[in-house]
Amino acid sequence: MSIRVGNIVLQRFKSQHADMLYSLINRHEVRMGMSNSDKIPYESHLNWVRENLIESSKVHLFMVISNEEALGVALIKNLTDDSAELGMMVADTIEAKKMLLTSKLLTGILFYVFHQMRFRKLDIRILPGNENSLRTAKKIGAELQGQDETYQYFLLTETKYKSYPLNKLLNTRYKPAIINYG
Repeated sequence: MSIRVGNIVLQRFKSQHADMLYSLINRHEVRMGMSNSDKIPYESHLNWVRENLIESSKVHLFMVISNEEALGVALIKNLTDDSAELGMMVADTIEAKKMLLTSKLLTGILFYVFHQMRFRKLDIRILPGNENSLRTAKKIGAELQGQDETYQYFLLTETKYKSYPLNKLLNTRYKPAIINYG
């Protein structure tokens, strides 16, 4: 299954994407946005992929791939009956910026969460120093729930998602749709 968002496609993770995902998550600019910026050992990555993406559905991960390189991923994890937690990673490349990749990844994964999976809420954890992500969370209607030494915690409800002007604008502009379902 994939999600078309404007002129890009968010591809649901397949086992052949493991090395592309590994390259993306170990990029310096991506690691800087993590609570632990150390590079991930390859074997540890493969174990995580097997346990969370191949042998189970603990994580729903979508990738934007261009020229055999992952430019960004959006994922939902910690799934319950009506909620999940959002994660996004984008390579800071010229191509990703020209594609407006962050906006499209966000539009696609929110569409998936609230329209396809029909969740009622989405949890978002953001490192306090990640100003772009903090601004974006507020722009899409997420409300600050609390903070600890590692993260600021936001909640985006289905009602806020559907009523917030930026989300309406992005959905109208990019027309997200599920494709290749089955």
